[in-house]
Amino acid sequence: MLKWRLMLSTLPVVTVILGVKLFLELGMGFQGLIDFSDVGIILTAGVFLIGFLLAGTMADYKEAEKLPAEISCTLETIEEIFLLAATDRPALELPELRRELLAMTDAIKDWLLRLRSTPEVYAAMSRLSGVLQQLERAGAGPYASRAVPQLLMVRRSVSRIDVIVRTGFLPPAYALLEVLIVMIISLMMIAQFRSVVAECLLVPFVSMVNIYMLRLIKDVDNPFDFQGGARDHTAGEVALFPLDEYRARLAARLEVRNQAG
Repeated sequence: MLKWRLMLSTLPVVTVILGVKLFLELGMGFQGLIDFSDVGIILTAGVFLIGFLLAGTMADYKEAEKLPAEISCTLETIEEIFLLAATDRPALELPELRRELLAMTDAIKDWLLRLRSTPEVYAAMSRLSGVLQQLERAGAGPYASRAVPQLLMVRRSVSRIDVIVRTGFLPPAYALLEVLIVMIISLMMIAQFRSVVAECLLVPFVSMVNIYMLRLIKDVDNPFDFQGGARDHTAGEVALFPLDEYRARLAARLEVRNQAG
């Protein structure tokens, strides 16, 4: 049902546009000023610009789709380095190292869901950097050196997500597309059709395609549009299950370790 929400929420707008058109023609006797065929060049321009924006935003979306999995894989690699360090240096407490990693995992997930601020997630990564310094002091310097590049990869992914969330894809192109869509709908209002049936089919179809695609492009442009711990009203957000599943594995290993202890 989630995949239909964007379309269903667009239908009321399309219905209003068709209602206005029928009111102008049947209620006020306005037959139009131009023939519908004359609107073709504007429709073509709108389709071209929609395709251009959709291609650009989809490229960014496919990149964003990989980031949660990359973060979870990197975090699990850091955990494996901690395991090796604790095996080589029995004085190190592996459960404590895992708890620090769990805290950072929770901070990243909460930040993605907009439950924590950006400074908080960077502070969590800085705390893990402090853990690596503890490894260095405990004589596990080679393992700390191996974990530093992994932490860098997490920072890089978080920074990339932050840029995606804060910036849009070519705002001037959005402005032009919005102007074109307003022009298309306005021209549909003053266009003359050969029959009422054609009018009832073409006006909602053209309006639906343009308005729906504009909303879809804007939705895809921010694939991390989580608000207050939930998705927005559409299905354009990337999946976060790689982080959830890694967090569950880490918590299970902590639980097993605690029971064994």
